[in-house]
Amino acid sequence: MKLAVFVTEFPKTTETFILRDLMVFLEAGVDLRIYHLAPWRKDQILHGFAAPLAGRARHLGLGSGAAVAGVLRHPLTAAWMAARILRHQGAEPVMAAKSLALLPAALGIAEELREWGADHVHAEFAGHPATAAWIVNAAIGVPYSVSCRAHDIFRSQRLLAQKFAAASAVRSVSEFTRVFLARKVAGVGEADIDVIHSSVDVAAIPALPPAPRNGTFRVLYVGALQQRKGVDVLLSALAGLDGDWRLDLAGDGPERARLEALTRDLGLEARVAFLGARPFEEISGLIEAAHVCVAPSVIGPKGRTEGIPNVMIEALAHQRPAISTRVSGIPELIRDGETGLMTEPGDIDALRRALVEVRDDPDAAHALAVAGRAHVAAEFDLRRNAARQLEMFTRTGPLKAATAATPPAPLAPERIIPDAG
Repeated sequence: MKLAVFVTEFPKTTETFILRDLMVFLEAGVDLRIYHLAPWRKDQILHGFAAPLAGRARHLGLGSGAAVAGVLRHPLTAAWMAARILRHQGAEPVMAAKSLALLPAALGIAEELREWGADHVHAEFAGHPATAAWIVNAAIGVPYSVSCRAHDIFRSQRLLAQKFAAASAVRSVSEFTRVFLARKVAGVGEADIDVIHSSVDVAAIPALPPAPRNGTFRVLYVGALQQRKGVDVLLSALAGLDGDWRLDLAGDGPERARLEALTRDLGLEARVAFLGARPFEEISGLIEAAHVCVAPSVIGPKGRTEGIPNVMIEALAHQRPAISTRVSGIPELIRDGETGLMTEPGDIDALRRALVEVRDDPDAAHALAVAGRAHVAAEFDLRRNAARQLEMFTRTGPLKAATAATPPAPLAPERIIPDAG
């Protein structure tokens, strides 16, 4: 299979869940290309395990010669898709402008994929990657699928009905998002959406024994430092926690300066370590050293929030106790009192009580972690879920043939401009 995967950014330190899938696809013999719509992210880490992907990553600039050539080869498709974008997304002018700016590059990519002989396109996220896949499909007819996660569908649903109708498959990473989409997107029902969780390679992760009971109680947060992550809630909860404890924050982001200031205001500088973004290979060691892993997620500005935090899947796979909040699909992973502990988002006192519960009853906390690892093995296993995705990629579309409007038939590319070279 010749598979093109569309992402917004590459590399992206926090998107290990995508990188792991791609590596399994390579192992399965897939001929893979990765198209990142934004330029190469020099400020991000490409984790060592994903190094082979670097040579498969490609980017076409929005105003590149290939993009201009794509428009010249497909002028009717360009006009048709521009009209549909304005019709369905015009009420959100910023998003519409970004989609229109993406149109030439997507048509340039379409020409590359036509020449390559692509069998399928998969869009990681329902926003710009899915828009690009939708445009490619309109231009050259290659079937495509879409993975839906969190902010890509929660912030706005404009244009989703059009992109989903033409797709051969739509994947949700949680039951929560499947129900959300069925309720919010016209013409799409729950039966039309595959739930395939983000995953970890459980067999490759050792089940850790309980952390040492004596000494400092170690709390770990791994993830971006953004408002929707709720790290300020965690800091406030720990400020009222007695005894000897330490918090390691592995990650970076726009909230770092504010969180460092909050740490100083709370008098916690000696107990909180801002480690910055860390390579994937170091995260296992941080989890092993921790007594508990916490994802204090909240609903951020403009509805931005989590799908299911990948680090919580990893923590449970390592058999470490996990605490998180009742946001989005998180309760599908962490079942309160069964596989971990849950609190309401933003509830400082409840989060502090959960931390105390883990610290003061390590046997019960370890029992939750054991059950959590078993749950991850059953529902979040990398190879099983990657195989389900590969099966999904073999489908031909569209998902909703009756509602997938088609553009006017374009002239054959050779009739517009000759092939380069």
